[in-house]
Amino acid sequence: MKCLSSIATVGTTLVAFGTVMTCGNGALAASINNRPIPTIPTGTSLQDTLDGITISDPGIDVVNDQSPFALFDNTSSGGAIGTLVAEIAGLKDQNKFGLYSASNPENKVVIFDGLVSPDSPSPQAFITFLADGSVKVNGGNSFAGFGGSFGFYLENDNNTFYTEDSLNNGNPQALVYQGDNVTELKLDGLDSGTFVDTEFIFAFEDLPFSNSDKDYNDSVVHISGIKPAAVPEPMTILGSALALGFGGLFKRERSKRQKN
Repeated sequence: MKCLSSIATVGTTLVAFGTVMTCGNGALAASINNRPIPTIPTGTSLQDTLDGITISDPGIDVVNDQSPFALFDNTSSGGAIGTLVAEIAGLKDQNKFGLYSASNPENKVVIFDGLVSPDSPSPQAFITFLADGSVKVNGGNSFAGFGGSFGFYLENDNNTFYTEDSLNNGNPQALVYQGDNVTELKLDGLDSGTFVDTEFIFAFEDLPFSNSDKDYNDSVVHISGIKPAAVPEPMTILGSALALGFGGLFKRERSKRQKN
């Protein structure tokens, strides 16, 4: 009976950890979204926009090439570069694109605000990550609290949307595309280059998902010099769960024997 009880205890422990791992799409793996999702082409579609900056195959497929990554880390000692690709939105004068701290989504830094016009050749911003965990945009003021991973957001007078679906009531407000190290891109006014895997394109909806047209062309931004944030390996998490479960079990059994 003691053996059966012990097995049940371990089973309960694993079930509990399994629940955490499942919920862990938010807790343990918040940096991953469920992709791909369909888009609805309207006017100059997101596919049109991506095709417009692509100069060689295989290109970027607006649905099949969606990346699940939602949180990122800096990769370059010189920082990251943001390039505004397109703003096809009635709220383009209000929309602000920026980055937020993964540990505190309320901690945000604007990269492009509604006053930046995409009519000028590829507006760019330089994002500097300092050793003290602060961030500067275009050499301006320092913003503290960015020593870890970060995501990107779009904000207007009524809403703020994040690259993490979990912060949007589970809704996909942003699509992400990672470089494939093959496709050649040419952003307006800039020289052409390979879309490498430390480059990403972010495409946002600027209205709540249920009320949006789901074309994801409201704010399209290219960011270079970043990489996906690390996600705990499932087997590592499972191994930790087993170790904790059996460790706790043996400790209790030893305590019982000592008392007897």
